[in-house]
Amino acid sequence: MRIFFTTFLSLITLFVSTGQAAEYPHRTIKMIIPFAPGGGSDVLGRVLAEKMSGELGVSIIVENKPGASSIIGTEAVAKAAPDGYTILLTNSAITSNPTFFKLPFDTQNLVAITKVANAPQLLVANPGVPFKNLKELLAYAKANPGKVTIGTAGAGQISHLAAELLEKSSGTEMTMVHYKGSGGALADLIGGQINMSFGTAPGLMQHIRNGKVIPIAVSSAQRMSALPNTPSISEVLPGYDINNWFGIFAPPQTPKPIVDRLYQSITKALASPELSKKFGDEGFDIVATPPDRFEKSFKQEIIYWQKFAKDNNLKID
Repeated sequence: MRIFFTTFLSLITLFVSTGQAAEYPHRTIKMIIPFAPGGGSDVLGRVLAEKMSGELGVSIIVENKPGASSIIGTEAVAKAAPDGYTILLTNSAITSNPTFFKLPFDTQNLVAITKVANAPQLLVANPGVPFKNLKELLAYAKANPGKVTIGTAGAGQISHLAAELLEKSSGTEMTMVHYKGSGGALADLIGGQINMSFGTAPGLMQHIRNGKVIPIAVSSAQRMSALPNTPSISEVLPGYDINNWFGIFAPPQTPKPIVDRLYQSITKALASPELSKKFGDEGFDIVATPPDRFEKSFKQEIIYWQKFAKDNNLKID
């Protein structure tokens, strides 16, 4: 009797999930971006939402929900109904936040849909700074402890971790200025309120082209194809390597058929030659990682940041 009852419940769950997928979607989907407008997540999310809307046949609205190092927006998705009508587009800070903050949700319960793109952190400076390349920056920072100001997208974000690793690897002392997203840091950088900022290339390329900021170095071990003349930090500080990625998640317990439908829509959007070229020109390396592989790498990265913080004695005040 127990075996029969268990099988009966499994069949009901299967039929419900199949029914949800068959009618999904039939209304507007909300894509939450846990950062202020203007950064790499925002650039990627808005273009992707438009493409997905056409494929799914429903509107996808983008809602920026910044604050608390992306925790506010992520929490909204973590506590949303698991019906596929609220999804999250965020960056790899989602894997470092559990190390540095006490969260009101379990990050690992979020349902991984797909990694969308990789994009290294790019160190850029205001054109008025007294250094024009990484060697000059480090020499100036050593001669002027605490004088160099460097903006980040928020405490505990990848841009902050990249800045902390730069400081520790070079033996310099810089002043970190944390914002509620890379957009705020960029505005103050252009305005001259801070000297430098780490940010993703997609949010910076336009400003590099028009000369409002100058590229100093990239955080990945290899140079970017979009900026071949900008060196990697590892060329001056061997072993330095921090990358950044963007991915899409659904609330905990979202049925697999809905996850698969969203993944299908995202991969079709990313396969568009127009979108692929646009993102490539902006510094994105497009990927479309299947949900199971993305979930595995996402959870492994949470462990990586725990070790990183311990090895570097890094804590967020």
